[in-house]
Amino acid sequence: MKGLILCAGQGTRLQPFTFTRAKCLMPVNGEPIIISTVKRMVEMGITEIGIVVNESQGENIQETVGNGEKMGASITYILQKRALGLADAVRSGYAFIQSEPFLLMLGDNIIAGPLEKLVQSVVLGEASASLLLAPVDNPSMFGIASIEDNKIVELAEKPQKPNSNLAIVGAYAFNKDIWSMIDGLVPSARGEYELTDAIQLLLRQGKRIAYSITTDPFFDIGTYDGWLKANRYLMGHAPRSDSNAIEQGTDVQVIPPVFCHPTAKVYQSVIGPYVYIGPGSIVNHCKIENSILMENTRLSNINAIDSLFGANVNCSDLTIPDKPSQFILGDKSLVHTSITSHVNAQDAVPADMGLGEAKSGADS
Repeated sequence: MKGLILCAGQGTRLQPFTFTRAKCLMPVNGEPIIISTVKRMVEMGITEIGIVVNESQGENIQETVGNGEKMGASITYILQKRALGLADAVRSGYAFIQSEPFLLMLGDNIIAGPLEKLVQSVVLGEASASLLLAPVDNPSMFGIASIEDNKIVELAEKPQKPNSNLAIVGAYAFNKDIWSMIDGLVPSARGEYELTDAIQLLLRQGKRIAYSITTDPFFDIGTYDGWLKANRYLMGHAPRSDSNAIEQGTDVQVIPPVFCHPTAKVYQSVIGPYVYIGPGSIVNHCKIENSILMENTRLSNINAIDSLFGANVNCSDLTIPDKPSQFILGDKSLVHTSITSHVNAQDAVPADMGLGEAKSGADS
């Protein structure tokens, strides 16, 4: 079995962070999502892995993941020339997969539960496809599977009136039957080739679609809130053993879990819980909770909660006693003195990046 990871999405809901890096490179529990996904496949014995990328961000992904050798994998990079939907992204991988069964995962998803049961029926030749399903509160936001007599009888992509609350989570297994279904697709009303429609065509041809239902958490790292929730969950359930232990003297209080990169420094601050501090970052006179700081961030006199700081951010002197603020600041943002103070955006941030936003505790 081979693996295919889709990483060609633009990540518009995570701007300004995705102006400078692919969504799959966002750190969760101190590790880029794509690295965690490759490791997950290798643990399942899947070592030949294709990663579908777009033209603008493929180079950054390749720089981060490399050829996969360090993780025990062999990585092939596949270009999706235009963003025409999930099924089109899968079709981009045909030359790599060909007639072999494969595990498909979305590069911006974190799935906590096991996946071995998902692939078993396809590997054994008992089904043409297998879907991972999970009950959700908002089924109209997902591809949905309807089940009768322990069989999938219908699939619908983001239905306005869903017949089920079982969402298709971002992991699938397929055999070669999927390729002719994808070739027979026409664009949906959204102008995209929908993977759900291709699986529905398998059903109409009488092919068996297996499924497994998980109650373990899953996360779509497509929004600020989803990113923070995934980070919070993994920090609490899969703590990293290679975190730098912040020296807890009289000037630093750590409330676990906290992941601090060995090259980061923290002084006279209260950190945690659920805080990731990236490489080369310096934190001084701050209180930070449930937040992610990417590389080379400088924070001073900040009281932050539920915040995301991009790389090379410089932010200081925004302390409001006993009232934490939420910060959403893209790479190279510069914010000093107060939220309403002058920011030299031309010097601090490229014109197409944006400074993101900062919200006081009263508003967030």
